[in-house]
Amino acid sequence: MPVQIGRIESLVLRDRVMDAIEAALVSGALKPGDRVVEAEIAREAGISRGPVREAIQHLVADGILVNIPHRGTFVARWTVKDVAETYGLRALLESYAARLAMARMSPQELGRLEAIVTEMFRHAREGNASAVYELDLRFHQTLYELSGHGLLCRILGEMRRRIGMLVSFDATTTPDLVQYAQNHRMLFDALRAGDGDQTEHVFREHITTVGEALIGRMKEEKGLLQENGNRPPAAQPQVLAE
Repeated sequence: MPVQIGRIESLVLRDRVMDAIEAALVSGALKPGDRVVEAEIAREAGISRGPVREAIQHLVADGILVNIPHRGTFVARWTVKDVAETYGLRALLESYAARLAMARMSPQELGRLEAIVTEMFRHAREGNASAVYELDLRFHQTLYELSGHGLLCRILGEMRRRIGMLVSFDATTTPDLVQYAQNHRMLFDALRAGDGDQTEHVFREHITTVGEALIGRMKEEKGLLQENGNRPPAAQPQVLAE
């Protein structure tokens, strides 16, 4: 079968659109409940609607976006139950990945993680929040890869993509960017110490604490909305039942 060059180009554009949407979620430019309009993205990117449509369909399948018939496509909204389930599972899986990575990392590979943390501190001191959040994602993705466990890496990578939209909201639980970087220094120090049980414990406790803080913030915001007599607009659907 001949190589279909046009299709390859279309897939590359699709992936670039997906990356752009996910980057907007991480930065907070796109928030849960925001509408994602195919025609607008295509016009701003200067491309046809085909790759944009494919990107949106892929993100809907991943649970990052949700399509509401006769209304459009929206960024998925998370419930307390979603966060509790996701962070609970992530705490178990990522702590195991950290243990595996710690046992097999070379000094050079450990240095890769340290370089990310060092760069995170630099951007934190400069007040560059978006760069800090991006480095947060890179730190964890690098850790998954260093675990050497292909299936675990794929599962965690997919999970991180789904919770990418929570990164900027997650950061509100640690508004001080330097403290945000310090949390990752703590994770790195656990890896460098070389104690598998302690590494697993530190990662599990960190992720569990972040998840609990997120749930607290979500409940607090929900309470404020009810106290003020406000409700989220109807165009902001709940994806999963709480």
